[in-house]
Amino acid sequence: MTTPKIKPNALPVSFDQFRKNPVAAVAFCMLLAVSYLYMDLRSGNQQQIDECRKEMAVLRAEQKQAYRALKTADSALSAAITELRIINSMKKL
Repeated sequence: MTTPKIKPNALPVSFDQFRKNPVAAVAFCMLLAVSYLYMDLRSGNQQQIDECRKEMAVLRAEQKQAYRALKTADSALSAAITELRIINSMKKL
């Protein structure tokens, strides 16, 4: 008794299975294609999320620097206004 030789098949569905039930074979192939596209899209979205998180960290650092600069400018403006008020009140006396 010899065992039958099995040929490697590149497709997940053999031609005999396709010939017997073409609708099921095409549906199976489409299921594989949609699964691949879903996984590809999901990995692409994950890359975008990672890039957005990095960019968000940079923007938060810039926001902190801008907030510090705003506080400094506000303090300087407040001091200048106070000095002007003192000078103006001294001129009136």
